Amino acid sequence: MNSRLIELSVVKRDHEKRWGINRLIELVDSEFRIKVWRQAERVFDASKSRDEVRLDRAVTGMIKAYGALESWAVEHGVSEMPDITAVEHEMKDGSVMVVVGTHHDATLYQQFRPDVQNRHIWTMEELELIMDSPVIKETMKIKSLMPCAAMVRLDKDARQFPEGGATGFDDVKSDELEASSLPKVFDTSKMGKNMANRALEEI
Repeated sequence: MNSRLIELSVVKRDHEKRWGINRLIELVDSEFRIKVWRQAERVFDASKSRDEVRLDRAVTGMIKAYGALESWAVEHGVSEMPDITAVEHEMKDGSVMVVVGTHHDATLYQQFRPDVQNRHIWTMEELELIMDSPVIKETMKIKSLMPCAAMVRLDKDARQFPEGGATGFDDVKSDELEASSLPKVFDTSKMGKNMANRALEEI
């Protein structure tokens, strides 16, 4: 039973890869569209009732429906989905974020992938504008100082963190240890701040 559903899933995926998601079903006339929808309902009903005989017939019919849609598309000169280079990332809320090269690519992607929300489709040109913002520029400076550094989400509001100054070393008063008899050699708080400032100035 599952093997037939997997077979149908493969046919559906190949169809969408070639023609786009729900693109052809929106282009055909209403009579054709209703026939395809009814066949899809037969697959759902047979699967829900776990009737293998009905499911086998329904899946066979649905595969033929995809074939009929593609034959109609070829006959009417419908263009196939163009080759768009896109990087897709599923976010924590389950939605998909996509990065494409140009605005033209984004326009084509929206036409063939209506399942992806437009607000999550970005171009490299748009990312370049975002990276030109002051906050991102400061982040880039930090990343250049620390190989393999990565941005992460704070586990609490930034205002709840203790004041650490520009470098984060302000809370380190010196190299003296508590309850230690060793003499003070240098002021580590000043050293940390000066080294960090010099490093940032060189960028």
